[in-house]
Amino acid sequence: MNINQWSLRVRLTIGIVVLTALGFTATFFGASNALKGYLVDQIDNELMNVAGSTAMRLDRGAALANDEDDFPRKRHNEREEAIPTPLQRIPTTLSLTLLSADGVVQGALGGDLTTYEITDYLVGFDKSKAAATNGKPFTIKAKDERFRAVAIDLPTTGNTLIVAQSLEAVNKTSHQLNRLFVLTGLLVLLLLALLSRWVIRIGMRPLENVERTAEQIAAGDLSARLPDAKPSTEVGRLVSSLNTMLARIEESFAARTQSEGKLRRFVADASHELRTPLTAIRGFAELHRQGAVTGEAETKELMARIERESIRMSALVEDLLTLARMDQGPKVDFKPVNLTELVSDAVASARAAGPNHPITLINFDSENEIYALGDQNRIHQVVANLLANARVHTPENTQITVELKELAKEITISVSDNGPGLSDADRERIFERFYRVDPSRQRNSQEGSGLGLSIVDAVMSSHGGRVSVESKLGEGTTFTLHFPLISE
Repeated sequence: MNINQWSLRVRLTIGIVVLTALGFTATFFGASNALKGYLVDQIDNELMNVAGSTAMRLDRGAALANDEDDFPRKRHNEREEAIPTPLQRIPTTLSLTLLSADGVVQGALGGDLTTYEITDYLVGFDKSKAAATNGKPFTIKAKDERFRAVAIDLPTTGNTLIVAQSLEAVNKTSHQLNRLFVLTGLLVLLLLALLSRWVIRIGMRPLENVERTAEQIAAGDLSARLPDAKPSTEVGRLVSSLNTMLARIEESFAARTQSEGKLRRFVADASHELRTPLTAIRGFAELHRQGAVTGEAETKELMARIERESIRMSALVEDLLTLARMDQGPKVDFKPVNLTELVSDAVASARAAGPNHPITLINFDSENEIYALGDQNRIHQVVANLLANARVHTPENTQITVELKELAKEITISVSDNGPGLSDADRERIFERFYRVDPSRQRNSQEGSGLGLSIVDAVMSSHGGRVSVESKLGEGTTFTLHFPLISE
């Protein structure tokens, strides 16, 4: 089975158990070897003590026996009592073996509790082999049993004393310790696996929250968020980052939905605006084809209507193209523009186009020229659009005022009227394309394409400025163009 297909919880649990098992194994081998080494050291010390004392007694007894002729006969019994007799049988695992110089067993004592006779493995252990041990403990292997031994040279007789101790007790202790370690280790690993799974389950709760939140978002609930956590922790920082990301995603989807809605409304409104003149042109053409209009005067009137509708449609198409070009973010060719002259020309054109709306320039000094950087044709277009908007959406004889001011950080051009004004809802959406205000602000003529204010907003944005509107119902409306001053 592929490990990558296992759940993260299972993999973490197995990893913890495996690492712990490796640690237990290393600890077990270290402790076992340390214990065995300690027990063997204890046996070595015991062997050295026994070998030293026994070898001294044997060597003294041999010396006394060799010097027998040098003592008076009356001391014979005393000498016999002084000769030690260590080679007597005792029930122990410790054994004493006396070897001749050529490795022949001279006598043995002890070792009754061992499984194997140590003497069977000492045949041929001559003086040279004994000397090679340097009087240090060494190990003798005997089939399934091992002995720890010390070889002591007896200088008087030339014999060798072998003191040996079976390691069977050490092996039994080591085996018992091994079993204890294995049982304890398995129990600890089992408990550790259960506790690890429980702890990992608690630690995985934030991921479960992420999973549930992702499912909610996938189901369409973009407002779903992760539960708050302490920002000082790793989980808290992750939760904060994910919630921020989800908020931005929700905003992006909302903006996309809003943009799609605007696009659908724009397409529908543009289709409607284009369909109206096209329908009129088609109807007038159909009347002419059917001969319903006779006479030169009626025919001229019919052609004039077709021309007006085509002009209106051309203006609408031109405005749509202008907005399309502005949406692509074209670079504005910034040049100094004489706003004083530009506003004066735009007002003169508006007066000629709408003589029924008096237009007044206030605080205007033709000799004090004010300049701004921008595209002269586009700026003239936005001023003309604001003047046309004021004429179209206000009754006849409504006063229109235009003011040009140079302030500390910007230049402003304001176009005001004392018409019916705008509601708060209309003021928020007045720059949307083809947005229709309430009936009190509907057009009083066929002039305009319905995209004038949208063009104004787009042009001002391309110049790094903005357009603002102030209005109250029944008190009029003021549109202000803001041109920022660029410090050198």
